[in-house]
Amino acid sequence: MHVNRKRIAAAFVAAGLSSGGVSHATNWVMAYGTEPATSTHRLLGAVQITYENNFDCTEPDGLMGPAAVNNGRVVNNCRVGPELRDDESGLYLQNLMLGARGNLIPDRINYHVAANAGANVANYHPYKTEREYIASLVNASVSFNYIPGMRVRAGLQQKPGPEELYQGLEATDYVFLTDFVQRVQIERFIDGNAKGIAAIPGQGYGSQKPNGQDPITGNVSSHGYDADTGRDWGVQFFDAFKRDNWTHTYSVMFGNGNGIHRGDNNSEKDLNLYLSSEYDLPGGKGPLKHGLKLYGYHQKGVRNFVIDAAGTESQDFDRIRYGIGAKAIGHLFGEERGKHRLAFELMFADGMINYTPTANAADALYGGLVQFAAERGNKAKGITLDYGYYLNKRWQFDVRYSRDNLLYETANTKYWTSADERELEYTTLGANYYFSPKTRLTFNYEFRTATAPNPAATAAATNNANEITGSVGDRFGLRLTHSF
Repeated sequence: MHVNRKRIAAAFVAAGLSSGGVSHATNWVMAYGTEPATSTHRLLGAVQITYENNFDCTEPDGLMGPAAVNNGRVVNNCRVGPELRDDESGLYLQNLMLGARGNLIPDRINYHVAANAGANVANYHPYKTEREYIASLVNASVSFNYIPGMRVRAGLQQKPGPEELYQGLEATDYVFLTDFVQRVQIERFIDGNAKGIAAIPGQGYGSQKPNGQDPITGNVSSHGYDADTGRDWGVQFFDAFKRDNWTHTYSVMFGNGNGIHRGDNNSEKDLNLYLSSEYDLPGGKGPLKHGLKLYGYHQKGVRNFVIDAAGTESQDFDRIRYGIGAKAIGHLFGEERGKHRLAFELMFADGMINYTPTANAADALYGGLVQFAAERGNKAKGITLDYGYYLNKRWQFDVRYSRDNLLYETANTKYWTSADERELEYTTLGANYYFSPKTRLTFNYEFRTATAPNPAATAAATNNANEITGSVGDRFGLRLTHSF
């Protein structure tokens, strides 16, 4: 097959000028919200069984002060799944999804419904090991096509956002999500914070003032009450327009801004904006359709958050997420056999930053209270670089670099300082073996580095931060995926 190299070069120049990042060249807005006119009804599903081993992590043994009671406890980064939180390795059913989709009126009204019974954030409250739901709805939407240039989709649906989270299970190349998407983009909802305006008695400090600051303050929350799994209940307005080899897509979604099991968090609505332009390249189909996609998104909402120890006073805080990206797949360098995937994603977060339980270990003897840097001006940013090589129909090889700069900028309150900054760098080597187009085994080895780059107010606090971050080591994972 002959590929026009000048066209490909021009497309990559456009990607460079836009500072975009690359993704599977699939239009997920249209894939989720439309059906072929000839489609009636069909079942769909996916099963993912995962084995994870955090073999290179260590148990902190040098924590000082009140936090010393947590010596010997593994941090959250080195624990497995919601049910196996006390284990550093284990096998679990990560996803068990079953659904249906099709047309109610061909080319006018279609539907998409799906439930997930896996061990994931859809069925477990954040930082809590007991299962809350046997299965949870993760899609329940109806799309209408009556207005030229504007389709309407209503119900529980994916929020347009970063490609890593937006893409379907059948398109995931890696076992593990990047830290930014896992920690900052997927939203966990809690009632209140471990940092607030009034001291909480009996939380380890008593009347002391550690690090020259107030005792642990705010509403006691050791776990959250729901998560969004990258979805929300709402209404989406969207469509796509083809111009020569380019397809331009837009989406405007208004959502509740709460967990998938809940109604609205407050009277405000989330606004999610998304634009993409995809250049078609010959070959491929489905998630592996050849092409180059450039995209950008912006998500803004308001979260009501308890700020006092009694749980009687609350305040609204802005939550903002935005980013740009691009993804290309195909015979990008004129080769006739192997295919390449190139991807880049740059992501930002402002306000409502999920920091960690205070001791970095859920249910810890000391701490364990969930902390959110709620105020606007508390920021995080993530970058992902991804490369994949498809040798043949059986073998795929992948490498990904990701970095999460957590609280690289703070709101300069007395509760959040530069000492709270964390830098997490992961490099993942992966391979996928396809038994069939719908069944594959994925192997990942992930090199992980976590650091606390800035000193805290005291030597003991600096030591504890370094003890925690230094205990995070490498991990590997195996995952069997079957989709239909």
